[in-house]
Formats: sequence, structure tokens, C-alpha cells
Amino acid sequence: MLSIKSMSLIVLAAAIVLAPDARAELTTNGDFETGDTTGWTSFAFGSQTFSLTTDAKSGSFAGELFNTIEASPLVIKQANIGAGTVIAGELLTISFDAKGEGTNGGVAFAEFFSERAGGGVSSSEILGGAPLALTNQYQNFSFTRAAGPDVGGGVTLQFNAVTGANAGSTSRLLIDNVSVRRVSAVPEPGSTILLGLAGCGFLVRRRRR
Repeated sequence: MLSIKSMSLIVLAAAIVLAPDARAELTTNGDFETGDTTGWTSFAFGSQTFSLTTDAKSGSFAGELFNTIEASPLVIKQANIGAGTVIAGELLTISFDAKGEGTNGGVAFAEFFSERAGGGVSSSEILGGAPLALTNQYQNFSFTRAAGPDVGGGVTLQFNAVTGANAGSTSRLLIDNVSVRRVSAVPEPGSTILLGLAGCGFLVRRRRR
């Protein structure tokens, strides 16, 4: 018959095995290597386009937003990612490679939201606090941010290619290797329970000595 200590070690090992990598990637198809725009929601209309390009930072594809409608946004996003797993105040790192250009007032933004379970947001931010400082060469952008006080609906990463009111304004944004990851591992509820049971087992063993 197994001792309490042996059983505790087994439970602890099971907890470690069963616990998923809480730092796993939260986005879907952030590198566009599926060869399509799976995982992304686009709000392009009229002559605006969101498509794949072979002008990638790495791999075969990147995403390209091109807005030629004056005084308008072109938004794409991955919404409600990590719902049910991301917790309030948790640190997340958002990173991506980007390049592009704007004419006559055209700019591009990256925006990050914490979503409430019942709708609405508990926090929102323009990453970097300003339009992305784009050039004709890919640059890496990285931000570490805390999830909002209510993140029951997960988090949303949004890119926005915005044109100005001036005639002929355009905004072009290329993105690749988009990532939203946890800064540190957070135990899943089931794993936490198993770890607690393991701890109880060790306490029982100590009391019997």
C-alpha cells in the first residue's frame, strides 16, 4: 500500500503534467502562415483592403491593411482571446513586427482592450500612446501591460490604419509575428487543487511523525 508521502508525490507529479503551459500563445495565426486570415476579424469596407502579402518579416506571409478612403478607420482585430484563462491584473506581453507608411495625414495604431464578460471593456489603451512610428523596414514593437480589473471576456488586440481628412490621404500597415503571451505562468484551477491536495498530504505525513 502506498504511503501518504508517495501518494502526495504522485498527485504533485500529476498536477505538473496536467497543467497546461499558461504562457502559451493566445493569438491565432499571428504569423499568417496558414496562408489566409484565419483568426482575424476585419472591418474593411469599400476600397479598403485587408489581405495577405508575401512581403513578410519572416516566413511566407504577412498581413497588409491598406486604406484609401479619406477620414476613415480600417480596423482588424483578434477579440476576446484568452477568455476564461486570463485573470485581472495579469501581465501580458504584446509584440509584433510592423512597417508601413501614411500620406496626407494617414497613420496607424495598435490598441489593446480588456473585455468584460457581459460586454464592454474595463481598460483600453493605444499601445505606445501614439501612432506607430513606421518606416519602410520592419521594426519590432513590444509592450508589457496588465490586464484590466474585469477580464472575463478575455483581451482584444486591434490594429487600425486611419486616414486623414486631407484629399488623397492613405494609410498602409504591414504586420507579422503578432503575439500576445503571458509574462509568467498562472496555475489552472484544477492544477491548483491538485497542488493543494499534495500539500495536505505532506502535512498529514508530518503530523503522524
